[in-house]
Amino acid sequence: MSARIAIVLPRKEAFALDRFGAISLVVEAYVRHSAYRPVTQVLGTPVAEPRDATMFCATTAKDRWWRRRNRGFALGAADYLAAAPPRHIDVHNRVETFTLLAKRFPNTAVSLWFHNDPQGMRGARTARERQRILDHAHLVICVSDWVRDRFLDGVTNHVGRVVVLPASFDTVAVTPAAKENLILFVGRIIREKGVLPLAQALSEVLPDLPAWRATLIGDGPKAGTDYLRHVVETMAPLGDRVSMPGFLNHEAAMRAFAHAAIAVVPSQWPEPCALTVREALASGCATIASGRGGTPQIIGDAGILVEPPDAAGLAAALRRLACDDRLRENFQWKGRIRAIEALDVRPWAARLDAMRRAIDPALN
Repeated sequence: MSARIAIVLPRKEAFALDRFGAISLVVEAYVRHSAYRPVTQVLGTPVAEPRDATMFCATTAKDRWWRRRNRGFALGAADYLAAAPPRHIDVHNRVETFTLLAKRFPNTAVSLWFHNDPQGMRGARTARERQRILDHAHLVICVSDWVRDRFLDGVTNHVGRVVVLPASFDTVAVTPAAKENLILFVGRIIREKGVLPLAQALSEVLPDLPAWRATLIGDGPKAGTDYLRHVVETMAPLGDRVSMPGFLNHEAAMRAFAHAAIAVVPSQWPEPCALTVREALASGCATIASGRGGTPQIIGDAGILVEPPDAAGLAAALRRLACDDRLRENFQWKGRIRAIEALDVRPWAARLDAMRRAIDPALN
């Protein structure tokens, strides 16, 4: 297929049914609901079963021992696109790939999406580097106002090219089920996700809430860590009232969200646009989250923000929701409405289509 629009994923971002990341889910949603889906290709690392084989193109990296792996992947993408240069190229979360493709395709509208803090990324840490990006980008797309503010810190020229398109998804496809007395966490079992403070909070409150249980879905590092062991040991006295099933695929995690009455996202770092916050709201969970990064923008007044997200604050929020049926149900309803009105991908995909047309009126 000769694509008019090419989407280039990060090398490590698997566009697969059994392996996926937040960026893959966002890209899939935007492409699926774009008027330009038939002429859009998603370029990524080869996988056995793509999430959508009709839009995916496996890209062979041009690796050499002296070359950084990200550059090898960027060169492979560039060679593939050179056969039939697209009118638009969107690069997700990799400055080096963006820079190479912007130079290689000077007559193409090349844009860069930031899903993480630009100031923590290679090639965008300084204001000078970010200005250089903006000087060559048709658009810089940020997934939250917080990310946009971080990108524009110290940047003065072409600031109108920096826009916000949230990490949206299909909220219509998310159907809340009958709610159970279940407290749910979904994410990696690592320090940055705040799992230990949550474990400590659960150990404090669950003994006083005999009708409630908790599930923590996610895996830790392959080799295991003292942190993971500490989490497990902290909750050991709770017995089978807490389950840790490990990694589950996206569909299974969404089924858990559908049934959970309360979801907790206790991140210790400023998440730019946390996927689990969005999925919890859409699933009608009463949501507790840390008040950092882009999370306050996502939740608005439809959940409880805890700052700092320590064990005491999380325990207080859990007690508040578990012990007050009316309050909990109100947050469940508000969360669902918030997701439908602010986070559904359809209006945002249409806005992206309009931006492309403004750059390239001949796009069809």
